Amino acid sequence: MAENQDPIGSSTAEAPPAEDGLVDAVLVERRGISMVWLVPAVAAVVGAWLAYTALTQRGPSITIRFESAAGLEANKTRIRFKDVEVGKVEAIELSDDLSRVDVHARLGKGAERYLTDQTRFWVVRAQISAGQISGLSTILSGAYIGIDPSTEGQPANNFVGLERPPPFTSDVPGRTFKLRGDTLGSLDLGSPVYFRWITVGSVVSYELDPEGDHVTLEVFVREPHDQRVRENSRFWNASGLDVSLSPEGIQVDSISLASILVGGVAFETPRLPIPAPKANEETVFRLYPNKRAAKRPIIGIKVPFQLHFEQSAAGLVAGSPVDFQGIVVGQVRDVSLTFDERILRPRISVLIDIEPERVRVTDVEISRERWREIWDAMVAQGLRARLSTHNLLTGQLEVNLDFHPGASPAEIDWEARIPEIPTVPSPIEELKAGLGEFMAKINALPLEPIGRELESSLARLNAVLRDLEQTTPALTGALERAEQTLGSIEELVAPDSQASVDLKRALREVADGARALRLLAEELEQKPEILIRGRP
Repeated sequence: MAENQDPIGSSTAEAPPAEDGLVDAVLVERRGISMVWLVPAVAAVVGAWLAYTALTQRGPSITIRFESAAGLEANKTRIRFKDVEVGKVEAIELSDDLSRVDVHARLGKGAERYLTDQTRFWVVRAQISAGQISGLSTILSGAYIGIDPSTEGQPANNFVGLERPPPFTSDVPGRTFKLRGDTLGSLDLGSPVYFRWITVGSVVSYELDPEGDHVTLEVFVREPHDQRVRENSRFWNASGLDVSLSPEGIQVDSISLASILVGGVAFETPRLPIPAPKANEETVFRLYPNKRAAKRPIIGIKVPFQLHFEQSAAGLVAGSPVDFQGIVVGQVRDVSLTFDERILRPRISVLIDIEPERVRVTDVEISRERWREIWDAMVAQGLRARLSTHNLLTGQLEVNLDFHPGASPAEIDWEARIPEIPTVPSPIEELKAGLGEFMAKINALPLEPIGRELESSLARLNAVLRDLEQTTPALTGALERAEQTLGSIEELVAPDSQASVDLKRALREVADGARALRLLAEELEQKPEILIRGRP
């Protein structure tokens, strides 16, 4: 009997019929592997391949330390560079000392070469700083960690995250420079840097010097504007309004409304016939408080002098100008009150700095001895220092050097610790002194006797006035009679009156008689014999 093939491929032999006519089945065991085991085998191979691929494509694991984990979530927060996801936060835990938060993250494959001690991480959130709004997209998507990769430096896996986004990233070309100023003002991280009122950079960092006397700032200037920073460039704080009152009037200088609110740093490079060399990143520039201070010439030599005044110095402060006939030649360094044991009374002591570089001289170089001879000659000619008003509105004073030929003789003691220039009172003090002398003379007058004599004179004058008042009616009648008399005289001398006509006729007759006498006299002078002989 032939064999039949079953549906699953197993073969069975046909059994002989039983006595009851039924056939008994006979099972035949098949040798080999069943196709059922192929599915898990393939699954195992695929899983191994995926595990191998995951291990080989797995990036480095890093730890970033932040002040807090605000906005960060494990297995959710991403790490992005230029809005491209390059990693993911895996775990967040507190540091051992509970002062910070350690964020464990993993980056993509190939990120090892960009993880150095120069690489920076920060949390990107929606925030407003230095007049700029950033991270608005995180309001809906949530915060993420930004990265600024760098290939410079030593490889690293542990980092300290920045609390604020950096003003610039390493892929922005440019250079950084250091500034040193007295105060920070309203400057902050990200404050703009201006050149000719165009934003060319920003403030990167700032710190207080160990001595606590100055503040050092680091600014970043983008290309190509960083080439405009020369060794003679001047930086100043452009924050707020710079209001100055000068002989030209009130001057207000401000870059923009943003600079008033958030501050900024501006710089300019003076034009010279031979441009100064380009500044390197090690150059430390001075940060001036305003543009006016930055425009002042840099003076290298300062000669100190001492001044003493016996008058009020209200309005004279450190920095007030010292001028010679209207030209600024120095400035006041210090104003103090000193007690002079020689005269046993306090005086105002003023320390000034004379800047010889502001004065042009005919000689190429002046020696120290020649310098002293010049000052001795000027003092001998009457050079004196006095206080004068520099600004009428503010009441600010200045030290004025000028010649006063009538001043008392004086000399400069060059052996003293600080040479002293003789002084004279200010015009106001001279006026006060004159008024004082005048008042002293007034006080010296015998006012009481003069008052008594004046009182008696007034009494006599009152008596005279009373007598005059009594004689007033008589005087009135006399005046009336005089008026009548004058009227009569006026009628008498009127041109058409009879008296006037008779008077004129008489005057003509007198004139005719005088003329006849003159003719007779002339004739007698020529012919005196007619007195004896008579006329022929």
